[in-house]
Amino acid sequence: MIPQKVKEYIEEYISQEVYVQIAIIKGKEKVSTEVAIERYFNTNHFRDFSEGKPYLHFIEGLRDKCLGKLKNSPMRDKETDDETIKLLQKKLNNLSNDELEDTYWEIETGEFFLGGQINELENNCNELIKKLNLSSKNKNVVKKTILSFCENYEKLCQKKYPEAPLPLEILKSVNKVF
Repeated sequence: MIPQKVKEYIEEYISQEVYVQIAIIKGKEKVSTEVAIERYFNTNHFRDFSEGKPYLHFIEGLRDKCLGKLKNSPMRDKETDDETIKLLQKKLNNLSNDELEDTYWEIETGEFFLGGQINELENNCNELIKKLNLSSKNKNVVKKTILSFCENYEKLCQKKYPEAPLPLEILKSVNKVF
């Protein structure tokens, strides 16, 4: 199972990316949120997003941080006061070579992953790609998926930055956009 901290990190990252792109369109073109989402579908950002690139980039970054690459590192036994390095050293020194080859470190959250968890991320990516496929889905389903990312971002902003303006104002809408 993917650690909750990482799920939240990925969702926040993706939600912010989508929200900002739609807010830019809305602001530049002086259109409604619904029209901005429609126009978002014609952007390179949406194309990349609907191909799963944010997830794939994250997964690629994880695979690049395989602990197996560090098994011969002189850092394994070096004295340090850095708690992060100490945690990494503990993993390096306590795992077998086979375990090191199947353990990955997500630096932003400090979480360690196993290969099976990366497979789970890949499955999540594939599910997202299916949800965002305009050619096989009703356009309204894709809009609702995009809108849910924007709603999640506004909820997050309300918690973290309660005074910040929210240009899409999705949560303020009495009648939902769609």
